[in-house]
Amino acid sequence: MKREDRPLLILEIGTEEIPARFVPLGMAKLKEGAERLLSEYRLIHGELKTYGTPRRLALITDIEPLGQASEKEVWGPPVHVAFDSSGNPTKAAEAFAKNSGIRVEDLQRKEKNKGLYVTAVIRESAMSAQEILPEVLPKLVSSLSFPKSMRWGSGTLRFVRPIHWILALYNNRKVPFEIGGIKSGNMTRGHRFLSPAAFEIKEDRAYINLLRNNLVILDRAERRQVILDSISRLADSVNASFVRDEELIEHVTDLVEYPQAFLGSFSMHYLDLPEELLTTVMRGHQRYIALTDGNGRLTNHFIVISNTRAENMDTVVKGAQKVLKARFEDARFYYEEDRKVPLLNRLEALKRVVYHERLGSIYDKVQRIEGLARYIAEVCYPHKTEQATLTARLCKTDLTTGVVREFPELQGIMGSYYARYEGYPEEVAVAIKDHYQPRFAGDSLPESEIAVVVSLADKVDNLVSFFVIGEIPSSTEDPFALRRQCYGVVTMLIEKGLPLATGQVVDKTFEGLSNNLRDLDKSGIKEEIIGFVGQRFEFYMQNKGYEQDIINSLNHFIGHIPLYKVLQRADALKAFKQKLYYQPLLLALKRVTNIAPKGPTGPVNPTLFEETQERVLFETSISCKTDVEKLVSEGLFAEALERLNGLQSPINEFFDKVLVMDNREDIRANRLSLVKFVQSIGGLIADLSKLS
Repeated sequence: MKREDRPLLILEIGTEEIPARFVPLGMAKLKEGAERLLSEYRLIHGELKTYGTPRRLALITDIEPLGQASEKEVWGPPVHVAFDSSGNPTKAAEAFAKNSGIRVEDLQRKEKNKGLYVTAVIRESAMSAQEILPEVLPKLVSSLSFPKSMRWGSGTLRFVRPIHWILALYNNRKVPFEIGGIKSGNMTRGHRFLSPAAFEIKEDRAYINLLRNNLVILDRAERRQVILDSISRLADSVNASFVRDEELIEHVTDLVEYPQAFLGSFSMHYLDLPEELLTTVMRGHQRYIALTDGNGRLTNHFIVISNTRAENMDTVVKGAQKVLKARFEDARFYYEEDRKVPLLNRLEALKRVVYHERLGSIYDKVQRIEGLARYIAEVCYPHKTEQATLTARLCKTDLTTGVVREFPELQGIMGSYYARYEGYPEEVAVAIKDHYQPRFAGDSLPESEIAVVVSLADKVDNLVSFFVIGEIPSSTEDPFALRRQCYGVVTMLIEKGLPLATGQVVDKTFEGLSNNLRDLDKSGIKEEIIGFVGQRFEFYMQNKGYEQDIINSLNHFIGHIPLYKVLQRADALKAFKQKLYYQPLLLALKRVTNIAPKGPTGPVNPTLFEETQERVLFETSISCKTDVEKLVSEGLFAEALERLNGLQSPINEFFDKVLVMDNREDIRANRLSLVKFVQSIGGLIADLSKLS
């Protein structure tokens, strides 16, 4: 049967208002469950289309009237177990045949793993979709799980919100089943307030249009586009642009079934409040869309998306403006009260804010950040040391302000405004805000040197502190977002070219811990932290397109040298692999690696040399090592790798003409020391044995 001629299945689960964040999740779960169950029951179907609104989750797909027949082979016991020496079936054969639903005489014999076994071919005939769906659909509904679900009445069914009706049609006929006391049928309902009456679906292909006629836009993508078009039109009407906020657009799409956009306004005098404060009030509490003028400045207009008809505009707008005015007044009160207390005076209040029960208060954390920031600044930007230290002291003080208590997402931003109001240098004010960056994967790094220093200090303190108390991310949990913060640390160290080895910073952070934590055995903890940093560094390198063998060859440097210098080595290795001499040199060096002792050896004693090739290799190696050390110290890693090529011929001559594993112990040990010495030269740049 052609796809377009297949009968349609429509399943609609009507509920009380579903929280907006669960609508896309419900759609995804519905599709995933349908895919699994239809396949399990061998029903041939087309594209699975799922839909979602605050009051319903729906599935539409075409399904072949007749499912697939199946035939599968099941392996049983060995033949000698299934039949006795006379060829009569044993109890094992009889049990296997019974469990397989066939007669003993229908068992077959087949060879597997050089043995003979009995098998059963189980055939299941095709069933019609109309017969199977009453069993499939209740399983599908009950399989939908959500982070938060509810049980209602006296039933045991759990769902994101109580179910009020279920529409289930196949080929324009009801699919009868009952779940949670709700019987399926061919009835659905329109908009909760504007068209609440139930109505019948007689023709499946009219389903979506009938809902639209009853003021429900079922298709989420269509609802979203209606919202975007309406916002653009209203913004144009006042020569403005809307603040593009994808998360907010997604959210309001799932708040309404019949979106209408209305333009509101507020008093101009509120525009003297920080823009971020105004937009947060509009976005966070009211889900309103802010508008900006041609210069990107906030205007006194906003857009509200309502779940009603256009004729209700006046009521909606008046209500929205009244609510927004009250919220803005609250925001103004907090803002003005906050400015009465200087930021430095708020440090004392931080002692009463718990950071972590084992790590003390926010004040304790600020003390650690301040000491670490001073150290980082002295190493990286000594001319910014005092400003970085001041910024670290102030960076968390806005956590005690009224605005930030009300709007936690404004931490740092409000501190920046208050610092500017108190006359602190602009760079300090900006750094208070930017030290939280990068906040997420792909976020921009802090720009100023001060912000980089304080951001590093804050994130490294988090990383080390939580590792010290055993709060280490697992494969499934990372409650303190340490992976994200560590990736931010790695990115800043590399892209800002900071002359800090991570091991240095970790050691310095240990010094700032409280006495009860400072006495722990930190060698193992440091090793764990460096390993964790190495994982993030590897992820960074992979994202930048570096080959895995190059990454592996540099892992042992993590924690010991600045990460940007590790990356410079990676760039040099990348170019090195394109050289004509790369393969023959690598083969020569691998000859060295294959025989070099794992542990330390004594110094090379030239007086024990018996062969010319020994002396040539030793003298060439001494000269090469001197040159490589100098080039590495100057950051000329490509030149250092090229210099290694001078070892290729002496190495090959040595192995071709000299027996390293001589019977005489002193000669053998000296030759192994020479091999170890040669190996150490390449190790100044990378572990070349890891290269492919």
